[in-house]
Formats: sequence, C-alpha cells, structure tokens
Amino acid sequence: MARTPDKRQTLLHFLERGVTMVHLDARKDGVVVPSQYAQEPHLRLNLSYRYNIPDLEMNDRRVQATLSFGGSPFRCVLPWTSIFGITSHAGEGQVWPEDLPGEVMEGIATKRDPKAPSGAKGRPALSCVQNTGEEEAPDQDEAAKPERPRPHLRLVR
Repeated sequence: MARTPDKRQTLLHFLERGVTMVHLDARKDGVVVPSQYAQEPHLRLNLSYRYNIPDLEMNDRRVQATLSFGGSPFRCVLPWTSIFGITSHAGEGQVWPEDLPGEVMEGIATKRDPKAPSGAKGRPALSCVQNTGEEEAPDQDEAAKPERPRPHLRLVR
C-alpha cells in the first residue's frame, strides 16, 4: 500500500506552486481561528508565499500564521491533527481520510445532483472516488490484498 504523504511536506510542496487551501476541522483541540469560524467542521483557509505573511511558521505540531478575515488580521494556530486536506489552486490535492470529520464524510457520501455546481461559492469540494492506483506487486501475499480497491478522495471543481 502506498504511504500517505506527510502533511508538512505536502503543504510546503503546494506553497512552492502558489496559492494553497488548507482544509481543517476548526473544532479540534488547539485550533485558534476567529470565533465565528471556531465551530466549522470544514473550514478552508488560503495560504501563499505571495501573500507575504510575515509570521507563517510550520513546526512538527502545527502551522501558525496571521491571516486576514474581512480585512482584519488574526493570528491562527492550526495543529496538523486538525488538517484533513490540502489543495492547490493548480488542481492538486491530498486528503487524509483518517482525519476527516464525520460531517464531511457524510457530505461526500451523499448523492448530489450532477447538474448542481460542486462546492459552494466556487470553492473546491471533495469527492470520494474508487482507487485507480496500480496493482500491488504480484509476489506479495494474496491474503494481504484488499478484496476491492479502497476508495480515496479527489478534488472536484
């Protein structure tokens, strides 16, 4: 099975490419965001080196940055455990399903009208799709293989 990419390395990689959206559960312990967003199960925050965020900092436990909300600066703290997805405006994305809030999983599982726009207000949405990755090496133990491909998530515009 492929190893899940490290969140910090994924964020750094996407930031090198441009504007990056961090998808997080603002209700998790240690998250500091403006109070009107503190109960959001799927909060989306944009980060970019182009924004010249003077205090953008990443360590082994969290991301910290002063972001603008309605023109007012606010020092945000985003523990890695609260982040369940990172997407780039170039169309790339990575999701950590083990960190997805139940409400977000329910939204993904809900059947949507194919004619309806995906994502509110032009924001990227997440969708569950069948894994189309390459087969495991044939010399591996057959009992270790899953009976069917595991679902994974992709960015839907």
